[in-house]
Amino acid sequence: MKHIFLTSVCALIICVNATNAETNLVEADSEVFDNAINAFERKDFQTAVELFTALADQGEPNAQHNLSILYFKGLGSPVSYKRALYWAWRASLGDSEPAVLMFDDVRDTVTDELVGVVAEEIVSELTEKAMAGDTDAAERLGKTYYNLFVQPDLRMAYVWFLISQAFGNETVSEMIAELEGLIEVQDRITYQGEAMETFSAITK
Repeated sequence: MKHIFLTSVCALIICVNATNAETNLVEADSEVFDNAINAFERKDFQTAVELFTALADQGEPNAQHNLSILYFKGLGSPVSYKRALYWAWRASLGDSEPAVLMFDDVRDTVTDELVGVVAEEIVSELTEKAMAGDTDAAERLGKTYYNLFVQPDLRMAYVWFLISQAFGNETVSEMIAELEGLIEVQDRITYQGEAMETFSAITK
């Protein structure tokens, strides 16, 4: 499968990965991804944006990463640091390592105010998904509250990591331990109560 990777903020390079795909694209979506890459190679950037958006909305991290690059470079759409930051963070939540680097590049460019706006947008979307029963959204909320906001929201990060752990996600245990080193015991007890209430309200 082909992927777009950002080697610097000034250059786009198309890479070909003929081994195992890094995502769980079904065959139809894989074809859409390839069509998006082909559109990019033809310099039909608007079509590339449209196709990557269709996949990105489904949560495909490589498409999200590629969209971030296109918005950052102003290809297929006017430059939008907001959309670039949004999609880079969404991709990083999907464990896309290149997206983490992309996010850092965009974050270094934008204002703290814009970061706050994007963080609130992502939190709103993820909270809706989490409350509707999307168990993956809980960990992503924890990461967003802890790592995206300019001032980490320790309370909400702790609450959502606890909920994620309650759903059987053992990978968040280190984050929980780290947060417990930053939060006073009395506050932890209070936040644990909030996590219990929220967990009970989630559609299961």
